[in-house]
Amino acid sequence: MTSYELRLQRAATAAAPAVAPTAPRSRPATDYAIVAGAWAVAVVTAAVFPLDDPRVAQVALFVHLVSMAIGFGAVIVIDIYGLLWLAGRRSLAELVDLDTAAHTVIAIGVGGLLASGIALQPELTTPLARFKMLLVLVLMLNGLAAQRFLVGMRTTLPAGTSGASIPWAAFQRGLTAALVSQASWWGAIAIGFITNAARHS
Repeated sequence: MTSYELRLQRAATAAAPAVAPTAPRSRPATDYAIVAGAWAVAVVTAAVFPLDDPRVAQVALFVHLVSMAIGFGAVIVIDIYGLLWLAGRRSLAELVDLDTAAHTVIAIGVGGLLASGIALQPELTTPLARFKMLLVLVLMLNGLAAQRFLVGMRTTLPAGTSGASIPWAAFQRGLTAALVSQASWWGAIAIGFITNAARHS
């Protein structure tokens, strides 16, 4: 190898690290701002423009229940897959593929919950209703964070990573995301049932 070829090889080696990190770039924080903004718009609209038409409320209730079944059903499947991944029963590639397919379904379900909730006349002046809306915000932000986390794992870990081969920090984060997801969803559902039962008692 001539001295000129050697210099070219060294230059290419030195330039390689500057190009490689451009692929796994993290998503901007504006995604979280958009999610929080959508939540805020729904809350403010429900408080400022209450809808009193009973026919609209009936349609909204139907949409609300269907959206809950769609969104929460997809979340349960992903959380179960996540726990199976932590236990070594599913691979990282399987979990990410499922999450990618279900992400749009969950977004549609949550969007339907927010939109239909505006017409259900939520009593936002009560502490219980405010806590429910806080749980809804938590589940939305947690879902987005969990999705970003899985995408990051896919770019940094082998596709077959699972169980004991998962780094401890990633294991803790994955378990926390699943627990927060279930706690916020079940909490919001329970509060919705309690407030609805009290309203019609």
